[in-house]
This record gives sequence, C-alpha cells and structure tokens, in this order.
Amino acid sequence: MGRRFPEYRDFEAYAVEEFREFWSLFLGWSRVPVSGSTSPVCDGALCERARFFPNLRLNYAEALLTGRDGDGPALTACHPHRPDEELTRSELCRRVIALANAIRRLGIRPGDRVAAVARNNAEAVVAALAAAAIGAVFTSCAPDMGAHALLSRLGPVAPRLLFAHLQPEPWDTGVPVAGRIAEVARGLNSLTYLIALDAGEPASGIGVPVLRYTDLISQEDEAEFTWERFPFNHPLFIMFSSGTAGAPKCIVHGAGGTLIEHIKEHRLHCDIRPAETIYFHTSCAWMMWNWQLSALASGAELVLFDGPVQGPDTLWALVERRAINVFGTSPAYLELCEGASFSPRAAFGLTALRAILSTGSILHDRRFDWVWEHVKAVPLQSISGGTDIIGCFVLGNPLLPVQRGEAQCRSLGLDVQVLAEDSAGIGELVCANPFPSRPLGFLGDADGSRFHASYFSQNPPLWTHGDLVAFTPFGGARLHGRSDGVLNIRGVRVGPAEIYEILRAMDEIVEAMAVEQRVEAAPGGTQLVLLVVLREGATLDPELTKRIRSRLAADGSAAMVPARCIQVSDLPTTFNGKRSEAAARDAVNGHAVRNLDALANPASTDAIRDAIGRNGAAEHERPTGAVGSRADIQVEGELERLLEDITSRRVGVPVSPDESLLEIGADSLTLLTLLMEIEEMAGCEIAFDAFLSDPSVRGLGRLIRGEGGHSSTHPKERLEVRPLQNEDVEAICCLLQEGFGSGNVGPGDWRRLFERPWAGPVPTTGFVLAAGSEIVGFLGTLYSRRPLDDEGARVCNLTSWYVRPDYRGQGSLLLKAATRDKSVTYTTLTPGPETTAMVEALNFLPLKMRRFFLPGLNVGTLRVGPLRFDDDPRTIRSLLSEVDRRIFDDHAAYDLLHLVVRENGDQTYLILKRRRVRAVGSVLVPGSELLYCSNPDLLVRHFERIKLAILRRHRAVVFAADEGFVPATIRAARKARGNRYRSSLAGTAPELDLLYSELVLLPI
Repeated sequence: MGRRFPEYRDFEAYAVEEFREFWSLFLGWSRVPVSGSTSPVCDGALCERARFFPNLRLNYAEALLTGRDGDGPALTACHPHRPDEELTRSELCRRVIALANAIRRLGIRPGDRVAAVARNNAEAVVAALAAAAIGAVFTSCAPDMGAHALLSRLGPVAPRLLFAHLQPEPWDTGVPVAGRIAEVARGLNSLTYLIALDAGEPASGIGVPVLRYTDLISQEDEAEFTWERFPFNHPLFIMFSSGTAGAPKCIVHGAGGTLIEHIKEHRLHCDIRPAETIYFHTSCAWMMWNWQLSALASGAELVLFDGPVQGPDTLWALVERRAINVFGTSPAYLELCEGASFSPRAAFGLTALRAILSTGSILHDRRFDWVWEHVKAVPLQSISGGTDIIGCFVLGNPLLPVQRGEAQCRSLGLDVQVLAEDSAGIGELVCANPFPSRPLGFLGDADGSRFHASYFSQNPPLWTHGDLVAFTPFGGARLHGRSDGVLNIRGVRVGPAEIYEILRAMDEIVEAMAVEQRVEAAPGGTQLVLLVVLREGATLDPELTKRIRSRLAADGSAAMVPARCIQVSDLPTTFNGKRSEAAARDAVNGHAVRNLDALANPASTDAIRDAIGRNGAAEHERPTGAVGSRADIQVEGELERLLEDITSRRVGVPVSPDESLLEIGADSLTLLTLLMEIEEMAGCEIAFDAFLSDPSVRGLGRLIRGEGGHSSTHPKERLEVRPLQNEDVEAICCLLQEGFGSGNVGPGDWRRLFERPWAGPVPTTGFVLAAGSEIVGFLGTLYSRRPLDDEGARVCNLTSWYVRPDYRGQGSLLLKAATRDKSVTYTTLTPGPETTAMVEALNFLPLKMRRFFLPGLNVGTLRVGPLRFDDDPRTIRSLLSEVDRRIFDDHAAYDLLHLVVRENGDQTYLILKRRRVRAVGSVLVPGSELLYCSNPDLLVRHFERIKLAILRRHRAVVFAADEGFVPATIRAARKARGNRYRSSLAGTAPELDLLYSELVLLPI
C-alpha cells in the first residue's frame, strides 16, 4: 500500500474510512487459503444488507488445520481426573478428516445442520471442525442445560445429526446427562443419528441409531480428502442469543466473516503468536469457545478444560502447569480470587503468562490493580462484543497502554460509535459501517424482519448492540452494562423470556419479572432478582422459593436461578400494556425511575423498592456473629446448626440438613464461596470432589469431622501412613513386584531402591500405607543433593508408586506425606495413569521429551571442526570438574554410558541409558536416553555428530532427550511427550530432574 501512519489513531481512522481496502489488504496478509476473486470486497454500503467477498471461496476447517508444522501441538484437553490429552496438528487433522468422511457417509451434506451437547474437550473440537470441513452448519450447547432449555435452542435448528457426551461427571446436576440427551433426541423429529462422544451408555427411547465417536474416527478412508471450498458467506455456526421476549434467537454466522474477524482480533489486537498456548475459560455454550477455536488459524495451541472451578487456584494452576501464554477469564473469577485473599503471584511462577483477557461483564478499575499486584504486571485486556457478532466491538491493543477500567480501542475496521450520550458521555453502542462478522441473519427469518427488529429498528441504518458505553479521551471504552432487558449474570447472558417460559408451568405464579441487581459483594458485581406476582392465597414461602429455583436449574441452567425471589402485588406496566423491565431495574437498584410518567401504575415501583428493603441484606454479605468458633463444632448438633445458617444465607433460602444444594440451584461460584467460608470457620480444608459426592449440610458435617471423603473399603481396619522402616523392605519388594509385574524387573531388582551409595542422610527412603499390620501401598523417595547457582538444592524423585486396588482412594495420602517439605524439588518420572491426576493436582509441571530418529534432520549442526569423544571411564573422570566427578562416582556402578565430548577448550559431560522405547504403535526399538548433560550449548552446536556417536556406541536407533537439554530449535522427526513431572520451584532447571532416579537404578 505504501502508506504510513504517524499514530495508531490515524491507522484506526483509515481502517474505518477505507474499510474495503483495509479488509482486502488484511485478507492477503493473513494468508487464508482461498479461491476465486476478492472483488468486490463488499457489495453494499449499509450494514444490514452488505455482503463481503461474494465471489470468494474458502474452507474454515482447512484454514485452521493446514499450512503449519504437523508435528507441532494443536490442543491439550485437560480433565480433573484423567491425564491430559495432547494432540499434534497432524493428529487433530487426521481425526477431523476421519470424522468428516464418516458423517458424510451418514448422508450429511453442505448446509445440513448438526448439533452438539458437549463438554469442553477434544471431541467437541473435532466434531465442530469435521462439520465445517464438509460444509455442514454446527451449533453447540453445554450439558449442564436442562432438556427444556436444550430443546428451545435445538428444536428450531432441526439438526440431522446430534453429537453428545453421555457419561456422567461428579459435578453434574439434575437429570443424568444421558437421560436429558434421550429427551432431547425424542423431541427432534429431524434427527437421523446420535453420535456418543464418550463411553457413556445412552438412555432408552432415543429413537435413532447411536454410533460411537471412537469407532468413526478409527475408520480408515483410502480416498484422499479434498478440502472443498464454499462461498465466503456460507453458514458456519449457529449461535443462540437470549432476548427479552420469545425463544432464543438462532443467529447464523458465515464462515468467511467469522474467520477473518477472529484472525484480526487474535493476531493484531491480542498479539497471539505461532506456537503460543492460549486458554479461555469457557464452555461449548458460549461464543468464546468458537472464538478460541479459530486461534488454530494463527498457529496457537489451544488448552481446553473440562471440569469445575474447585477453588480460587484452579485456573491459575492450569495456567502454570500448561505454560499458558494468553489466559482468558472473567471478572467474576478474578473477584472470587480476591475475595478468597488468594495471590496467584505467591502460589505460582506464571513465567509463561504474558497477557490476560477478560470478558463477560464489566471489569472495574480496582480489578486491574489487583491483577497487577497479585498476578503479574502483564497487559490486562478488557474485551467486549458478543454472540451477536461472534467477536468484539472493543478490545485490546499491544501498541497502546492499558488504562484501568477501559477496553483499549475499537475493533479495527468497525465504525463503533456512541449515540444518545448523557451528561457523563454514556450512550448506546452502535456500528455505522458494514463489517464481515455481521451475522447472515436468523434461522427461519425469511424476510429478515426479526433480524431488522433486533439490530436496526432502533437507530436505522446503524447496528444497535444493546450495550451502554462511553469512549474516553485515550480512545478507550468504558462499558456500563446493557441498555436492553437482557441480563448479564456473572458474565452469562440470560434471556428473561426463557425464565418466564419455564415458570409458566407453575400454578402459583401469575406473573414474573427477572431483573439485574448490582451488588458490590456478589461475584461479577450483579445478581439475578426474580419478582413474582402470585395467585390469590399463595405465599412466597421457603418451599415455593426452593421449587422455583429447582425448576429453573433443572429445565434451564444454573445461570437462570435467582439469588433473590421477591413477592410483589404488581409489576410496572406502560400505558400501552407493555411491562417495563427498565422501571423495575431502577426500583430494584434504588435509583430514580427514569420513565415514571410512562407507567400506568407508578406506585408499583415504590412497592418493589419497599419489598427489596424488607427482604434484608444481600445474601453475599456476611452478618456479624453468624459464624461460630472452631470449638463450637465439637458441641453435639452445633456444627450442623452453624452449617445450616451459613448455607441458607449463601444459597438464599432455608436449607434442611439432607437437601442437595445442587438440586436447589446453587451454582459453582456460590458453592465455592460457601466452602471457603466454612473452611475458615472449621479450620480445615474441604475437597471439592468429596463435597460433590454428598452436597448437603449433613455431608459437609461428615467431611469436617473426617467421616466423609474417600473412605476405605475395609472400615474396621486402621489405615496408617508412616515412613519406611528397614524391616519393611522385603514386603515392599513383593508388593511392587505384584503391582508392576515382571517385565525387565525381578523381585531382587526392587531392592536397589533402598541400596544407594550416594544417598547419605535423608528423611526417609519412602512411605508405606499400612492397613493394620499389612502394607498395602508404597511411594518411594529417592533423595539427592544437586548443585544449583553455587548452592546446594535437594531433589527427591517420587518413584515406584503403587497402592493395591482396594485402597486406591488412599493413594493421595502417600503423596501428601511425601511432599511436605517445600524446600525440595520433587520429580516423578514414571507415574501411572492413576497417579498422574494426583500429581497434576499438585501443580507439577510436565517434562517434555523429544525423540530423534535416523536419519538426521539437523544438517546445519554437522560442523567441520575437531571433536574428540572419550568414553573410557578413567579418562573421563580425570577430565571432570569436582561436581561432575561426584556425579560420575555416584553412577559408575550402573549400566550407563558416560561420554565426554571436547571441542578446543570446551567440553560437555553426558550420561546416557540404553532403553527400549516405543517407536510406532506397539513396536519397541533400542534407544538411548540422555540423563545428564553438563553443557547443553555444545550438544546443540554439534547435535547430529554427537547423536550419531551416542547411537553407534549404544547400538540404538532413537536418541531421546528432555527439552531442557535439546530445545525446540533442533528439529525432531517425531516429538513425544512423556508423562513425567516435576514440582515448580523458582530457579530449578529442568535438566536437574533425570539423574538419581529409578531410571538409573532399575533395568527399565
């Protein structure tokens, strides 16, 4: 183009004034694979009717999956109770193509609609991309919705295919998910197949064939997959926006507009870079799930999390463990952390984190201060847009400073303005020009009348979004909530019409009105208040309130459950008979009612204000004296009384001892704040998972008294965790042989764990789990002292962890006992699948292993120059420093290869072990694993020559090394990630974690 812009504001103005040129240049710069002509860029001048790139064709899935290193990471799916599932880009692409071919064989054609009721994991991503790959239209909901809410969305979509997770999870509420899916399937006359995304069993009466996702992606198709390209405005996603009246709107978004808007937001505004890791806390029911999905087109690795927030540390632990660079969250979660006095900076290193995004509700000034003080001094970007445009109107900018309480700038190319400003400059957010991610329209709205009424009737021809905004002298934006009747509760937009439809089935309720109340102490700063007019003779007692909450939780979702239910005699109504949510909202929040003269019954607002006052303080406020002392719980019945008081106040209704808090609509944030208050009162920690097994007052009491949680299957036996004693060794060797089988390790080999010449005085060599006099579990602790920054650092390898199946629930007790000393760096190099989840729960960091096969790919390291290799033990020892000589002496007795490589005055000392490693499928091949390297720089500089020397001496075909020794700059024919972990301590280098371990001691 050849144009230069003195300041960013000049470029922003250009992108609006010359938006056609901007989008044409951006499309070329983005390198999206396309066919056809880019002319015209935009057909039409008005936002409501304009179409971008009508002569262009593309495939959304192709743009996300092709054109990048297939061995690079694509996504990692995390689950609280299973090991992380890591997919490379090539494996993700293979699964997508396999599933795309499979659903095409089932008769799905371009333009057909497919739906998913899915958890946030890899299967959902594969399903979405497989649908896009063949031109089908994809829509998704979360499994925490009730059947009524699901059908109100999926019924109008009329999908031919339904993907669904059927397996229950501990945090599910209401009707089991398989039962809900069966009810939904029966209500969809269009449905031809159900595809189960997990191993869960379908409920009876589904009425259509049920296929398994795992079977479909395992089918090989000999024909090469062709990426068919569809028109730029071919429908891609259907999103659901809750309105103030009627069923949720089915918003149809186009493939091209969605893709280039997301690429623009990701690469320019969020500065997401290739190979970076991004995580946004979302579910498949929120547009941020689709937004994050598109980050694959920028080369990013996605992290998905399928599980509840179990405490203020849950997501920060994930950020630390997965080395997340860009973290997306909500103001409600940040407020939860602050309210719990939790400091992520103190608990975690967060070294990889470089940006935080926040959306869903208003991010106030003080939240910026808290993040910079207690998390990290990184850009905190407040972003806002929504489901309606599947993108953002205002968001971040890496070229501009961050101002407290503000989104940094307008979205490039969008003429975002404010209309009808008040004295404070607050007014309606509108967009005056066409933009690519404007939706194609509403499903079933043939003449576009509903689409026009929703976005263009208020201020024609401008797009009116329904947000209140003020733009600042810095060019940033301050959000001030919604201007329409849509509710925003803790970042979830809730349509009042859905609430009213569910309540219509309750005979006691004549009318209801849902409004948003601002409460400083509430998570997200707002709570849902339900005003109800009851039939004559009915009273809003605690039982009716609980039935209202339970009905909304079961048929709708937790977001629809009100924090407060208030009985009133009348609801504000205008002279033309229309109910006024705006007047009710003003009254509930104690403001002057702005449209009082337009009301036929103005006295109703005073009655609402009085009812709110009589209802007492907000449930989130903690009355003085409500919490007893630690000693009170020892008094018979006192604990349950205290728990009932606290729980009833937090939930908002009286709670009896055996009532399930989940069934009466308590959401996850309410439960978390409840548990934190009870932990403070009782002086103990309550495991979220244990609480979910019996989420009642009585269940809480049992946990506090130590009667709940993971109980032994042998309750009469006294379980004990104690340090290993000398007389335990033989019994432990037999136990380990029983648990791990023979393989290459015999009973006598296990004794090596307890016969280490280097150990010296150590706290213990392991911990045993004893049931009476019988040892039923063991966790070994191999200590060593390693040099670090001229000081000594203790490293402890947690090894040979085995607990008999009947006592498997007590395995965490061993881990807790073994990791008490926080001054030690702990490693676990060979955890099994049962123990991996426990290790990850302690925020251990994964150690990434790279494997290098013949032939070599790093020809640039075949440098000409004198390299000398010494493998004679006597020569090696004479060449080593004092520190390395001690390491040599410690390992000389074992079957290891010691090697010194010298170049002029520089040298590196290597220790390697010959192992049989898995190459392809189940094939085992000889390999050489690097355990220690004193000078990684020299290894990298002459990588291929040193690798060949090692493989020749070890008669091996694979060289394996941790990323601490061999960085990603050295190309690998195949990259593998082992299930090895180490604790996160500042200053501890990863190369310290491989020596002094069972890898050396045992023939494995």
